[in-house]
Amino acid sequence: MEPINVEKFGQFIAALRREKGLTQKELGERLFVSDKTVSKWERGLSMPSVELLLPLAETLGVTVTELLKGERMQAEMLPVAEVEQLVAQSLELSAGEREQRRKERNRWVKRYIVCILAAVGELFGLAVLGCDYEQMSYSVFLVTVLMLIFGGWFCLGAPETLPAYYDKYPVNYVTDGIFRMHVSGMRFNNSNWPHIVRACRRYTLTAAVGCPLLYGLLETTGFNQTFLPQMVLILAVCLGLFFPVVVVGKKYE
Repeated sequence: MEPINVEKFGQFIAALRREKGLTQKELGERLFVSDKTVSKWERGLSMPSVELLLPLAETLGVTVTELLKGERMQAEMLPVAEVEQLVAQSLELSAGEREQRRKERNRWVKRYIVCILAAVGELFGLAVLGCDYEQMSYSVFLVTVLMLIFGGWFCLGAPETLPAYYDKYPVNYVTDGIFRMHVSGMRFNNSNWPHIVRACRRYTLTAAVGCPLLYGLLETTGFNQTFLPQMVLILAVCLGLFFPVVVVGKKYE
C-alpha cells in the first residue's frame, strides 16, 4: 500500500470543507485550531494530530479511513490490515513533526550554551581591560544576565504550542510559572506563538552577546563614563524585547 499522500489529503479536506460551506476559520473553530493550521493541512504542509482525525472526519462527513486515503470509498469495508497501516502512517507523520520540533529545540539549546560562554568571556574581557566593576554590575552585567534568563526560558522552557483555548478566545497574555508575557491589543494563538518564540530566542541571545561588545565600544570612546548612557542601554535592550513580540505576533496573528 502506498504511503499517505499529504497533498491529496489536503486537497480532499479543502474540497469537503467547501462542500459543507465552511471557511477555514469556521472549520478551525469547530476543532479548536486556527485557520492558519487548517490552511497548512489543505496545502499539504502538515498533518492533523492523531486526536484530531476523528473530529475532523465527523465534521466533514467522512470516515477516518476516507480522510487518510484522500478520497470517498465504496460502502464495503477495507481490509483490517490496510486500515491499520493507514493509522500507523498517520502516527508516523505526527511523530515526524514532533521529532522535527525536538531537533529544533536541541539546536537552540546548543546555541544558548555557546552564547552563555561567549557572554561570560566578554564580561571577563571587559574586567581584564580595566572597566569599572561597579559600573558594569548595574549596567552591562545586569542586561546580559537578564537576556540570558529570558533566553533560557525561550530556548529551554517555552511551550511549543499553546492550549486550545488560545485559538478559541482572544487571549493577550501567556503565563508559564514565574514568566508572564502580556501585550495589550494583540492576541496570542498557535499561529503566531512559534514565530514569537523563534524571534525572541534570536533577540535575547543576540542581545546577551552584543551588549558587552557595545559596552566595550562605548567605554573606549569615553562616551560610557556617565550614568545616562548606561541607563539608556539597559532600557533600550529590555524594552526592545517587546519589539519582535509585537511585530511578529501581529504579522502571524
